[in-house]
Amino acid sequence: MNQPKGQRKLAAILSADVVGYSRLMGEDEQATLETLKQYKQAIGRVIDRHQGRIVDAPGDNILAEFPSAVEAVDGAVEIQKVLEGRNLELAPQRRMEFRIGVNLGDVIEDEDGIIYGDGVNIAARMETLADPGGICISSPVYDAVEGKVQCGYDFLGEQQVKNIAKPINVYRVRATNVMPTRVRTLRVVGWQVAVLSLITGLALGALAIWLLPAPRQGPAPDEAKAGSRPAGSYLLIGQLVDLGGVTAGSGRIYGQAVIDATNWINANGGINGKLIDLDTTDTSYLVPRALAAYRKWQTQELMAIQGWGTPTTEALVKSVTEDRTPFFSSSYAASLTDPTGQHSGRATPYNFFYGPSYSDGCRGLVLWAQSDWRERGRTGIPRFVHMGENSPYPNAPKKACAAFATELGFELLPSISYSMVPGDFSAQCRRLKTLGADYAFLANTTLSVSALLKHCHALGVESQFMVNIWGFDETVMKAAGAAADGVVWVMGAVKWGDEVPGMYRVQEVSKMSDPAGHLYRPVHYIRGICSMFYLKEAMEWADSNGGITGPNIRQAIYQHQVWVPAGLEGVCSPATWTPQDHRGVNRVLVYRSHITGPTDGSDVQALIEDGTIRMERVFSVDIPRRPEWLGL
Repeated sequence: MNQPKGQRKLAAILSADVVGYSRLMGEDEQATLETLKQYKQAIGRVIDRHQGRIVDAPGDNILAEFPSAVEAVDGAVEIQKVLEGRNLELAPQRRMEFRIGVNLGDVIEDEDGIIYGDGVNIAARMETLADPGGICISSPVYDAVEGKVQCGYDFLGEQQVKNIAKPINVYRVRATNVMPTRVRTLRVVGWQVAVLSLITGLALGALAIWLLPAPRQGPAPDEAKAGSRPAGSYLLIGQLVDLGGVTAGSGRIYGQAVIDATNWINANGGINGKLIDLDTTDTSYLVPRALAAYRKWQTQELMAIQGWGTPTTEALVKSVTEDRTPFFSSSYAASLTDPTGQHSGRATPYNFFYGPSYSDGCRGLVLWAQSDWRERGRTGIPRFVHMGENSPYPNAPKKACAAFATELGFELLPSISYSMVPGDFSAQCRRLKTLGADYAFLANTTLSVSALLKHCHALGVESQFMVNIWGFDETVMKAAGAAADGVVWVMGAVKWGDEVPGMYRVQEVSKMSDPAGHLYRPVHYIRGICSMFYLKEAMEWADSNGGITGPNIRQAIYQHQVWVPAGLEGVCSPATWTPQDHRGVNRVLVYRSHITGPTDGSDVQALIEDGTIRMERVFSVDIPRRPEWLGL
C-alpha cells in the first residue's frame, strides 16, 4: 500500500480501543453508545491536558498524537486512572475497559491532519498486547520515559507483530513502580497481600520527603492573584481513595459515595451549570501514590480534593496550603483543625473534614463510658486502655483521649499495640484480660478490629469495646458475628434507611450506581455523600462570588453556621467552620451493635433485613470546642 504524500515527522502515538466492545453492544446498544460517548469525552480532556490531539476516533477506537513520549505515557496512565474511577459507577458486566498502546516513531501527516506509517501501526500493535485497563509501550518510548515518568515497567520481551517486519521490544506500564504480586511465581493469599502492601507502604513512606511536590513558584500567598484558577466548563476535583490496601474495606464504600454524589450533582445541573470532572486515584493507603497523583494535578486546573487516609493527608498539608487547594479528607485527625497554627504550631488553612475529629470521637466514647459505669451501678475507678497500631491514624486521638479519660477519673492502663493487618491477636487479648480493662478503645480499621474481636471473644475477654469511626460497621458485625455484639462506636451521620427528611436524597444519590435502588449502603457511605455536598455548596457560592478558586471555596465554607447541605436535612450533622477553628462537626453519635444469631452464609443486606444484625443509637453529645483542644 502506498503511503499518502505529506509532512514527515517524529511523533508519540497513542492507540486505544474498548475490550469486548461487540459484547457490550450486543447486550445493550444504547447504553454502550452513551457510555462510550462519555468516556471518549473524558479521554479527550486528558489528551488536551497533556498537549495532545485526537487524530481519529472511529467506533470504539481512538488515535492521538503527542509532542513527546513523556506526555503520551503520562496521558495514558491518567486515562486509565480516570476510566477506572468511572467504571466503579457501573455494574461489573457493563464496565468499559480500554487497552492502550504507545509508540514513538516516524509518521506522515496529510493535509487533513491524519497520520500514517509504521509509527502508527506499531502503536496499534502495542494496544493489542495490553491487558484490559492496561498500557503497553515500545522500546523507543521506554527509552524516552524511563526515569522521567514515575511508573513501573515490565519487559515482555521481543514480540513479532502483524505487518511489521522486525520483532519489537515491548514493555508493560504499571501505574506505580511497586511490583504487583501477580508477577510473582508464588501463590499469595489475601492476608499475605495485605501484609506485603503494608510493608511496602512503610518502606515507601520513607521516600515521602523526596516525593513531595516542589514548593509552588510564583506570588506570595497574600498576593491577590495567588491561588487563582480559572474555571472552565469542567471543574477538576481529585479523589484519593483506598481500593486495595489495608483500609480498602471502608475505602471502597466511602469512595463510591463520593463518585455517586458527583454523578448526581452533574446530572442535576452541576455547579451552576459547570460539570465536575472527578479524577480518582487508588492510593492503596500508600503515601507515594497520593503524592504522585498530586504532582499530576498540580499541572492542571485542580479546584479541590476529596482525600483519604491520615498518612496521605498529613503528607500533603504543606502542599495544599501553598497551592491553596481545599482538601476535604476522610481523615478526621485533630491536627488538621487548627487553620492558623496558633495552638498546634502548624497551620492547616485548607484542610477540612466532615465528622467529629478522632480526638472528639474518643472523648465522646469516654463520656458514654462514664455514663455507662454509673448506670450499671459500678463502684471504684473504671480502667481505660488504648489499643491500636503505632501509626498516624490509630495514634491521632491517643494523647488527647488519654488526657480526657484521666480528667474524668479513669485509671489509664498501658496501651496495647496490634497491627492494622489482620492476624493472630491472641497475645493482645490475653494482655487485655490480664490488665482487667473495663473499657478498651480500638483505634484501628475494620479488618483488624474484626480479627481482634473474634480472638478476644474466644478467650473470654469481658472488656467493653469502643471503636473509632472507621473501625466498625456492618461488615465487622457480619465478620465477627457474636464477638461484635454490644460493641459501641462513633458514627458521623445517621444510618441507611433512617426516617429523616434527607434520606430520600441519599437514596437518589445511591441510584447513580444502583439504578434499581436495591442495595443496602453501609454507614461510611453516607459520610462520603455529606462530604461531597458540603464541597458542592461551597463551590456554588464561590462561583457566584468572584469565581471558583481555592481561596474563594475556603471563604464559602466560612459563610455558614450550623450548616447542613440542602436536601440532606437530618442526615448530616450540622457543621460550623471558622477562619480560626476547623472543628466543623463537634457532635458525636454513639451506636451499639446487636447480633441476634449466626452471621455466616448471608450477606450484610440480608442480615440487616432479617434483623440478625442491627444498630442502636445509645448516646449523643456535643463536645465543647475548648481552645486548648484545638489541633489536639
